[in-house]
Amino acid sequence: MMLCWLLPATVQAQIRGVIVGPGAERYRMAVSPLKNLGIPNDVERLSERIADVIADDMDRSGWFSIIDRSAYIEHPQRTGIRLGEFDYRDWATIGAEGLVKGGFRIDGDQVRFEFWLHDVFRQAPILGKTYRGSLRDARRMAHRFVDEIILRLTGVRGPFDTRIAYVSTGRDRFKEIYVSHLDGTDKKKVTNNRTINLFPSWTPDGKGLVFLSFKTGKPQVLGFDLDTNRETPISTGNGLSLRGRWSPDGRYLATPLERQGNQDLYLLNRDGHIVERLTRNASIDISPTWSPDGRRVAFVSDRHGSPQIYIVELATGKIRRLTFKGNYNQSPDWSPAGELIAFTGRANGVMNIFTIRADGSEHRMITANRHNDEDPSWSPDGRFIAFTSDRTGSRRIYTMRRDGESQRRLTGSTADDTHPSWSPRLP
Repeated sequence: MMLCWLLPATVQAQIRGVIVGPGAERYRMAVSPLKNLGIPNDVERLSERIADVIADDMDRSGWFSIIDRSAYIEHPQRTGIRLGEFDYRDWATIGAEGLVKGGFRIDGDQVRFEFWLHDVFRQAPILGKTYRGSLRDARRMAHRFVDEIILRLTGVRGPFDTRIAYVSTGRDRFKEIYVSHLDGTDKKKVTNNRTINLFPSWTPDGKGLVFLSFKTGKPQVLGFDLDTNRETPISTGNGLSLRGRWSPDGRYLATPLERQGNQDLYLLNRDGHIVERLTRNASIDISPTWSPDGRRVAFVSDRHGSPQIYIVELATGKIRRLTFKGNYNQSPDWSPAGELIAFTGRANGVMNIFTIRADGSEHRMITANRHNDEDPSWSPDGRFIAFTSDRTGSRRIYTMRRDGESQRRLTGSTADDTHPSWSPRLP
């Protein structure tokens, strides 16, 4: 069951303007520890742990300024969570504009959450939701509520109930594929073949991955089902294969194949058979990424002397060059709405993240650092980008807003983490 309380449209529009309108500042938000609605002993420490998840997601979004918990006046276990069960003045006093309150009840290995978002200034609830499920999914329920908050305040659902696939090295320096939630939890090792695995990307339904593996000694595209843990070769018998990506409808895999010493782009069906050859050129054509409508594929080619981004129209085979600035552009990723392509480009001696409109206009550098920022991957809502950076000495995965603001580190292990791929929304 879900509980919803909607503000009048005029009030809701005013709040949206505060968060995403012209000159918008961060919305000052308090996230209260959750009230224990069941037995007194909080053995799972859900009260503060889940509040921390919500606060971290909201801070990462860049739209909210989270008020430090040490400033809170109210005791969360002595007041309620709904309208009339607490005093809004306790939160107005510390400068909160918005307030997240919630409660939980544990029954064996199951938990029930009730979350509320309140408007402190108007002293009214904005949104209420309840979630039930296994304790192991407690953090995911918190992520889902933050996505609902962002939906209510911006008009588009947030990206936090998602996962990131990436490549990570261990002490033995082999490159393996991992998957984790956006906050780094529930980390799963997808490959364990003690070799090199690269370029993970998601199936359109978010239930599987495709990646490049050298487990047989030669590069080969493999598929992996996350539900069954089953690995399936995709490009067997077609020649040496490199990075592949599924079409938005999941019918075709765009992948470079090396045949007779030359790399061109091909379409394979789900059985791994060649359906169509997309490029015919003596140059190297790699790194395909699909437009959301499935009608075009952007890719990297050195056909004019240096790596640049090109687009091929599938219906006609017509190819046009997209990037003309810079002498080294690679790793394109098409945004979910289709208007932008993010890519890596060399500038001032280092690699940075750029975006460009699909018509070639508005070429913008969105990171401008003295270190290397690479491998952009769009969030499913198109408002955030995951990327690799070596700013701490070792390479780590970071996230940022599409304008380059709110850069936050995602992975913090001692390993080398690269090639992030942001999942679709989870089922």
